[in-house]
Amino acid sequence: MPQEGQSAGVRELIAQGRVEEAAAALGRPHRVEGVVVHGAARGRELLGFPTANLDAAQGGEVPADGVYAGWLLRTDPDQGAEARWPAAISVGTNPTFEGTERTVEAYALDRDDLELYGEKMAVDFTHRIRGQRRFADVDELIEAMNADVERARVLMRDEAAPEV
Repeated sequence: MPQEGQSAGVRELIAQGRVEEAAAALGRPHRVEGVVVHGAARGRELLGFPTANLDAAQGGEVPADGVYAGWLLRTDPDQGAEARWPAAISVGTNPTFEGTERTVEAYALDRDDLELYGEKMAVDFTHRIRGQRRFADVDELIEAMNADVERARVLMRDEAAPEV
């Protein structure tokens, strides 16, 4: 756990998207919590990557805009319920769609069957994949998302699942 003087340094690392360094200082991945809310449904309907959109306004320091690998976790799972999934995580304003509101969206890798609306969830950020960027069109965005998801799969392959 960071000392008092280290906290500002850890917050700065998170603000810069340097989640691996923040995790080393914290002794665990940086976590953001929030309730899953309805988004624009582009991930499910247009892009092929359904995401859990966290209302993370009060749930912790959100890292710099970009794409990350990490974990999507139920913070209060029912007995025996599946509780954690490796994830590709997007933080930002969705500039390809002229977005202005900053969001935290997590795609549970290779899962399109999860119904998480209204559930309190957490996202653990373990690796930064790239910064946020605007794409020329949806096809270019989907191509980049496929590469991001593949990179997240590789990065998460050997990661130990966190405790809920």
